[in-house]
Amino acid sequence: MPQPSTASDAEAPHPTTIEVAALPRRALWGVVGLVVLTVGSLCLAWLFPNVTLLHFLWVAQAAPILYLLLAWWGTQSEPLKDDAS
Repeated sequence: MPQPSTASDAEAPHPTTIEVAALPRRALWGVVGLVVLTVGSLCLAWLFPNVTLLHFLWVAQAAPILYLLLAWWGTQSEPLKDDAS
């Protein structure tokens, strides 16, 4: 049998503010890079609609690798700077 609660829900402590940490600089640049890569790829396809080899090489080969590298780079922590020396 469950024990009755000694404090009512109204008396239970509730957080008054939510602390939200800002994105690390590297993650922010990674997201910016992904947006630039996406918009740049769309512009490239829009400007050169008849160059199918370029579309294949960029969209099917280069862009996915760049997406993977940018996503990986953006999630890595920045190296610590040793200023003690």
